[in-house]
Amino acid sequence: MILAAYSRGQASIETKLIKGSMAAIGMGYKQILPLCPPEVDVACHNGPDSSTISGPADVTAQFVAELSAKGIFAKTVPSANIAYHSRYIAAAGSNLLQMLKKVIKNPRLRSERWVSTSVPQEDWNNAAAKYCSPEYQTNNLLNPVLFEETSRMIPNNAILIEIAPRGLLQAILKRSVSPDCFNISLTKKGDGNVIHLLQTIGKLYIEGCTPDIKALYPKVELPVTAGTPMLSQLVEWMHLQEW
Repeated sequence: MILAAYSRGQASIETKLIKGSMAAIGMGYKQILPLCPPEVDVACHNGPDSSTISGPADVTAQFVAELSAKGIFAKTVPSANIAYHSRYIAAAGSNLLQMLKKVIKNPRLRSERWVSTSVPQEDWNNAAAKYCSPEYQTNNLLNPVLFEETSRMIPNNAILIEIAPRGLLQAILKRSVSPDCFNISLTKKGDGNVIHLLQTIGKLYIEGCTPDIKALYPKVELPVTAGTPMLSQLVEWMHLQEW
């Protein structure tokens, strides 16, 4: 997974691309699509009232300013000057495919719980969409993110864990999935991510998950070596209440 993500970034910076930009828009993709200039693509279908556009930096910036002037939420988002999930990233496809073939040598069948956001549901049974393959991951980079369509398939009472550099999807999830769902991000923007991760694991435990806490710590070899300090003196009863 880490090498696939690294390959994606490497292909993006090694391929000669136009100076692009992306922006979050407070409108669904069906509403924003007719308003977009010819040079701008809808990159992400986030939800009924949220989408992300992608295109040349100058055209996108001008379009964002026009939308803002009309009172429509529009804000440029950091994308390293790359117009991801648009026609302008197409040149990186061949480079990424070759890199991923070295990383994903044995494509694995997608599980039934893997709801794809890069392939329309009617195409899920196609060979290219049935496996976690170099072709599937390359397709993910080059095409729009169909999150709104896919979020409708998430069942009620689901636990949704966002694994990303920061919890960018949390606000979208709250508006897109059932209120019965539990949404949480493993990381947050800024410092204190270790504490945040441990708190997240605790919240998942409260929700009924059984995280393997031992995986966070070095394996304890028994018997322990001589000189290992005792813990018993660190644990005492608190006699604050009388019964």
